[in-house]
Amino acid sequence: MLVNELMDKLEGKHYCLNSYSILIVTGSDRERFLSGQTTNDNSKLEINAFILNSRLDRGGKLKAFFYHLKASDCDYLIVPDEISSSLKEDLEKYIIMEEVEIAESRDKGSILFTANMKPQEDYASDLSYFKGSFGFLPAYLSIGELSLDKNSELSDGEFDKLCLSRAVPVLGLTAKIDQLVTDTVVNLSGVSLSKGCFLGQETVSKIETRRGGAYLPVALEIEKNEKLKVGHKIQIGEKQAGHILETFESAEKPFIIASLLRNYRIDQKSFEIQVDTINLKAKVNYLPLGGAFEEESYLQYLYEKAVETFQKVGNEEAIESFKRVLKVAPGHEDSLESMGVIFGRMEKFEEGIELMDKVLESNSSSVMAHTNKSLFYMRLGKIEEAEEEKSQATLKSFASFGKIAEDKREAEKREEENKAEISRRLDMFKQVLEIDPDDELANYGMADILLLRGKANEAIPLLKKVLEVNSKYSVAYLLLGKCYIDQGMKKEAKDTFENGIGIASGLGDLMPANEMQNLLTKL
Repeated sequence: MLVNELMDKLEGKHYCLNSYSILIVTGSDRERFLSGQTTNDNSKLEINAFILNSRLDRGGKLKAFFYHLKASDCDYLIVPDEISSSLKEDLEKYIIMEEVEIAESRDKGSILFTANMKPQEDYASDLSYFKGSFGFLPAYLSIGELSLDKNSELSDGEFDKLCLSRAVPVLGLTAKIDQLVTDTVVNLSGVSLSKGCFLGQETVSKIETRRGGAYLPVALEIEKNEKLKVGHKIQIGEKQAGHILETFESAEKPFIIASLLRNYRIDQKSFEIQVDTINLKAKVNYLPLGGAFEEESYLQYLYEKAVETFQKVGNEEAIESFKRVLKVAPGHEDSLESMGVIFGRMEKFEEGIELMDKVLESNSSSVMAHTNKSLFYMRLGKIEEAEEEKSQATLKSFASFGKIAEDKREAEKREEENKAEISRRLDMFKQVLEIDPDDELANYGMADILLLRGKANEAIPLLKKVLEVNSKYSVAYLLLGKCYIDQGMKKEAKDTFENGIGIASGLGDLMPANEMQNLLTKL
């Protein structure tokens, strides 16, 4: 299920984290202390917000993971029950001169999935809410159980499947104690290498700088549901490629959550795999399954659904759909304007004018808001007000035309500057090639510019030269394949991408490998 559809389905759903304990950290030195002992950057954590965080040993192995909530007078750590006491004891060993105390709480935490900005207005107001990302989805954690309708509560099975598919760490499955953190899903959002020193940072930095974690959980989409056992090894050809962590279904498709070797972790690549005596075709999907949440994309998804509702059903239902967009983004201009137009069609002109005023609060240069207000005032018989709004619409139209012309001039200026920069780089590469015709960087750079200029046929021999000199130059395979596509040479492009994917994945160059796989899939 794509992330926007999933978020729409989860809106307002909640779950009590009964299998998690809460530690309360107090004292004036708590921020500095926790920063030095944990992997994520809590210095950027705002009050009433949360992040995924973890604790490592000196060798970069996972000792604990937890959700780190920042309040004005304390920090809360929501930790899986099984490791709560050991985390408390481990942290307390390092409290030397700092003013820090760690206590256990009897409360339980709750998770609420919502993209709305102010959950207290729609849900329980007597709890403290902490905003953050849970499984790469917008959510709020609360201290204390939410008193919401049971119909909006996720079942244990639904929550477990959500955790597996959305890269939420599951103790003993996708995040094991004494496992290198780079081989767990904690590494995807719970580790910051730019925050400063923390225990185990040196090891983690070396692994990430080189080729990344040897194994990492991914979702393998398989062609049919088979009774596969957790822990069983996955073979690809003659090589052991990983092992099964768990199985589940999503959107009626069977999936394996597998710890997969880096050579095979190429998004959307298909393999023939063998588990025991069972042969299956499997396609790699990065976690979180369905992608990460992006507010702008989600707003567009909700807006398009509202427009579709208006076209199919009518006014009243469409208004409720547009209100859903406005709950996420109160100043969403298109939704405000659409609702205003609907009210106008329903002859509720005062409500329509009120909404157009809100459009102007968000965008004072909106021509359509003034135009619609003029029409509404005219229908109300307020001729003077209608003429004023019409005049404002005309003035802002002229201003809009001026802005368009100015933007065009700026775009032309930037284009000229880009052309000058490309010419400078081209001259530089030519000079290098006069000295050394085999120089990899110069040949690649020349080919890149030639493709940009629509001369892919001239770029191809340069890229072949690069690969003759260095057959492991992974991005050269990517650029060469693009040149072949430009020339309509699909077979050559496929062959190049297939070779390049093997080279890039073996080197741990997953960005060019994934882009080549994406282009290969389209071909």
